[in-house]
Parts: sequence; C-alpha cells; structure tokens
Amino acid sequence: MTSWARVGIGLALLWGALGVLGYRLGWQLHSHRGQQALVTSARAAEGHGGTCTSGTPASDGQLAGVLDIPSLQVTGPVEQGTTDDVLNVAIGHADGTPWPGDPGTAVLLAHDVSYFANIGQLKAGDVIRYEHGCTTDVFTVTGHDVVKAGAPVPQLAGNALVLDTCWPTNALWYTPNRYLVEAVETSVERSVGSSVANPGANPPAGPATYTTPAPPELLAQGLDLEHNEEPMGTMTLAGSPSAAWAQSPAPLAVEAGALQAFFGGVHSLSQQRSDWWALLAPGVPMPAPLVGARVTGHDAPLDVTITADGDQPSGVELDTVVTVSGGTAPGTYHEKVTEAVHGQQIVITGWEVDHG
Repeated sequence: MTSWARVGIGLALLWGALGVLGYRLGWQLHSHRGQQALVTSARAAEGHGGTCTSGTPASDGQLAGVLDIPSLQVTGPVEQGTTDDVLNVAIGHADGTPWPGDPGTAVLLAHDVSYFANIGQLKAGDVIRYEHGCTTDVFTVTGHDVVKAGAPVPQLAGNALVLDTCWPTNALWYTPNRYLVEAVETSVERSVGSSVANPGANPPAGPATYTTPAPPELLAQGLDLEHNEEPMGTMTLAGSPSAAWAQSPAPLAVEAGALQAFFGGVHSLSQQRSDWWALLAPGVPMPAPLVGARVTGHDAPLDVTITADGDQPSGVELDTVVTVSGGTAPGTYHEKVTEAVHGQQIVITGWEVDHG
C-alpha cells in the first residue's frame, strides 16, 4: 500500500468520524482554550530576541505554528491532530502527512464555518504562509477541487500544502463533499532570534463560552445538540463583523450559546414552566400554540444568523419550521426566534410563530 493510499484511508476515517460527531455534537463541546490566546502564545517571542525552537509536536493538541492567509485576513493557530478538541479552537494537522515545508503534501484541516469559512474565495496566485520556529514557509495557491468525503488527497509535486474543509462552507450539518485548496511552496523566509512558535508547547487557558440564565434544573435536561433532535441548516453572519472574528471559532461559540437558549425555551414551553421562561426570555410572552405542546416533526433545518460589529456579537436569529402535537393548537408552524447577546450571556428577545 502506497503512502498516499494510507493517507486517503486515514482521511476517509477522519471525515467519517467528523460527520457523526463533529457536526452533530462535537461543535457544541467547546474547549476552554481561546484561539486568540493560542496565536498570542505562538508569537509571544516574535521580535524580542528570543531563541528559535526547532522540532514538531508529538501529541494531539500541541501548538505547532501559525497559518496566515493574507488575502482573507485569516490568522489561525495550528495544532497537531484533528480531534474535536483541536478543531474547536485551531487548525489541525492531519496525521500521516508531512508538516508544511517538509517534502510531500501537508494537509491542514479546519471547520468550514471557522478558519476556513472563506477559502472558496482563494484563487491561483494567492499566498498562504505557515510560520513556525524562525521559519516561514510561503506557499502559492495553484487550484482547488470539490471531492467526496474520504477521497484521497491529491499528491502534488515538491513541498506542497492542501487546505481541507467541508463544502458548502456555511453548513452547520454534515456534508458529503469536501473543499480542497492546493498550493505549492515558492519560498522560505528565515529570521534570527525571534521565535514564532514553540513546538509542543501547551497553550494557555482562555474563556470561549456563552451562557444563558437557564436554572440548574433546566440545564440538567441537556440544552445542546447531543440531547435535542434538531436538523441544522446554515450559518449567516450579518452586521459588520471583522474578518478575523468571522473566520475563527468565535461564531460557533455564539451559536452554541444561542442553541442553549433556544432549547431552554423549547423545554420551558413544552413543560409549561413560565418561571423558567421568565428567566430565559424576560418580558417576552410565551407563544400560545407551543405551550404544553411537543415537537413531533422538523420540517425545515434550523438556520442561524449572527449579527456582530467588529469582534462583538450583538444578536442571533434562529429560523425553522416544526410540527407540534398537543397544546391548544397543534399543527405546523414557522418559528423565528431572536436573541440578544449581552457580554457572555444570551437571552431570548422574541419568539414568533406563524402557520407554516
């Protein structure tokens, strides 16, 4: 079996696992490490006369370097491995492939609505930079491809790089296709005495979680995708988010908090708990058709729109169609839920229902 056959099989297994866990559950299990803290750690000694550190990480989750895509204004930490813990905060390096700058084709993966949200905009001639130690490997984009999940990564000549994510890049659900950006190394830059990364370093802790005013009794019922059946749709960013914020794990962290508020509202309505509802949706009337009713059908995926200004999210809108049984008016309804983001807390500000 050739090395590339092994890579193909490895990535097939990888994306199979991400399809079941990464989209359905894993994106909602957030690490306590902040992505900005990772980049800061990786560049802590840059320009301060530090000593370069050589070598590569040996274990999953260890910091390796920084990936820069200037045309997209993307700067992201790169860690060894492609587990959910890694991909929730960083760009992951696929096991079984060389590191960028080494002979062969390196593969870096990220969630689509995260660092690689806009790699579909890359065109031939665009530059990708991988910084590690006192070395920056510079790659030039040569092309792209859309392939089925599990397809072997193309073998490129020389020192090469492939960026790998799901397609379409705004999907919150498991997709059967992958988007690949192919690039070849065109130059190497070296500096003296300015460490860009400390391979194998453990990153610092940092907050990355949004919460709701849900009481412990309600939280204990499980207010995430692991405990609630909800087909996910797409994510849209509105307002004027910064490119760096939009192309990072931050929107996924907001989405997780928004879903906690949404599922908390669903449980409060079905169990007729006006006290829970008052905490989650202060001043908002309970939508009468959903009080005491249960969702028996999901007739449209749940689409999520996040409004942000710079790196500060301000609101979330969730849109779906459901069929409900029980209550005072069973039937099919279009739901539009609005939420406000106050610091790290998310509350419901509106819940509209109309006959679907």
